[in-house]
Order: sequence, then C-alpha cells, then structure tokens
Amino acid sequence: MGNTAKRRPVTGSDIAALPIVLDPVTAGRMLGIGRTSTYRLLETGEFPAPAFRAGKQWRIPTAGICALLGIPYPPPDDKPGCGRADTTPDCER
Repeated sequence: MGNTAKRRPVTGSDIAALPIVLDPVTAGRMLGIGRTSTYRLLETGEFPAPAFRAGKQWRIPTAGICALLGIPYPPPDDKPGCGRADTTPDCER
C-alpha cells in the first residue's frame, strides 16, 4: 500500500530555505526519484537536471531542479525591497 498521508504544498519559504546545491538524495526526492535510481541516473549521465561532481560527491544545483519543476528560484520575496541578502530591520523573515 502507498502512503496516503496528505502532504502540505511546498511554499516559497521552503524553496528559499534550500541550499544553493543539493545532495543527490534530496534532489531525487524533489523529483520523486528513489536513492538508487538517482545515483544510477547520475552515473549514466541521464539525471534530468544539471549535476556535477565535487571530489567524489555529486552535487545538483537547486536552480536546475526548480527550473525543471517550473518553480522560480530564488523565489520572489513577499515584501518589496527586501532581497534574500537584505539584513535591514524592516525586512522580517
């Protein structure tokens, strides 16, 4: 039997909280691909998003996964004038 629990929708805050590059397991989960299949696709060059090796580890840019899913990255800010790197007091997170 499959998991029938309701999942909450992914929000802009969830996307904004992601690191710039993802590990393969996280990237695969975002695409609904299991761990073993993710690594197999990476090794064969068939992973559906850009990926690169950093030493012995695979890294997948978050922007590539989001582009594949049609999600803007970084997500637009809710408050005008408050960028992701803005640390002024009037920019509440």
